[in-house]
Amino acid sequence: MARYDYNAVDDYGKKVRGTMSSADQNALRDALAAMGLHMVSARQVSESSGFALLHRRVKRADLIEFTYHMKTLIGAGVPLVSALSDVAEQATNPDFRDVLRDVRRNVQSGATLSGGFALHPDVFPEIFVSIVRSGEVTGNIDGVLEDLNRFLTWQEELGKTIRQATYYPVTVVSMVGGLIVLLFTFVFPRFLSIFKGAAVELPLPTRIVIWISEFFRDYGLYLLAALVLGIVALKLYRRTEAGRLRVDGWKLRVPLAGELIRSIEMSQFAHFSASLFRAGVEMTQSLAVVEKVIGNRVIAAVIRQAREEMIAGGGLSVALRKSGEFPPMVIRMVSAGESSGNLDATLENVSAYYDREVPAIVRKTFAVLEPAMTILLAVIVLGAALSFFLALYKMVGSLGAQR
Repeated sequence: MARYDYNAVDDYGKKVRGTMSSADQNALRDALAAMGLHMVSARQVSESSGFALLHRRVKRADLIEFTYHMKTLIGAGVPLVSALSDVAEQATNPDFRDVLRDVRRNVQSGATLSGGFALHPDVFPEIFVSIVRSGEVTGNIDGVLEDLNRFLTWQEELGKTIRQATYYPVTVVSMVGGLIVLLFTFVFPRFLSIFKGAAVELPLPTRIVIWISEFFRDYGLYLLAALVLGIVALKLYRRTEAGRLRVDGWKLRVPLAGELIRSIEMSQFAHFSASLFRAGVEMTQSLAVVEKVIGNRVIAAVIRQAREEMIAGGGLSVALRKSGEFPPMVIRMVSAGESSGNLDATLENVSAYYDREVPAIVRKTFAVLEPAMTILLAVIVLGAALSFFLALYKMVGSLGAQR
């Protein structure tokens, strides 16, 4: 089906503009007529343009509210188009309201709900579409929407937890950086001529401070340029598949942060695999979808390899164990699920475990970082103060000895 931007009028002469998928313009005209609209003009657009919403802002909170209301209405027996109309008109985000109206129009013209979602990949990711599609096949749309709502809610709460936990360390790091720049570029140079002109041997801490200050003065701009170029080079390198694989591998091995990243990926793997498998999607197909939504390319590569081994007749737990990237607990649970034939339930248990564990890891990680940042700030301030007091003490002592 092609997509068309159309202009139409209703029976009262009110102009209506929108986008709809249709086999051709005649089918589009009939679909609009069924909605009480008279088509004035239509123009076919590519899938990557028009209503793709590349610059529209739809937040996770909008999706949470949408999935909650949709699963409630559909579970209560409200027809799909009526449910979409109700939710669309109640949406507080105007961009999301336009998206839902377009989904409703496409469903009215014969598209499936997942097909309507698929036309807006910047709003509804592939995993969202795949799970809804599996619910359509099994007739359990309200059930899969409830699964999506639960996981999106967990992601939103986790994001809030991380933002709250990072506020203090980010503030301290900013203060440390600002203090270093202030001390070594404005404060210390004022005293350099006094210290260097003194007829005494300066203490080692003072000489170190003088050297650092002169380095910032002479090479500060070069250092800043090198830092910017390094960041740009890293970003460009990370855009390549090999670069992203290497960087994501480093991330998993960073103390504390690596544990947090791995736990988040395990939760997503378990939750989405369980949702798709429980909805009737065959496991190898589920893994193909999950691989695309896993953020860390190292973990995604392990899932891809596991899928290939399953297609060849191997077991999921064996393939995951070979990689060394999946925690033993996850492997044991998957192995137990394969043996009992209840893999979706065991994956759901893994997901529930990480739903509880990840916030605890976040708190533990930043509980370690906060005192470390405080100590760093104290060391810098005290070190700078000590270098000055030692130099002044030695200069005063030298003057006293000359008298």
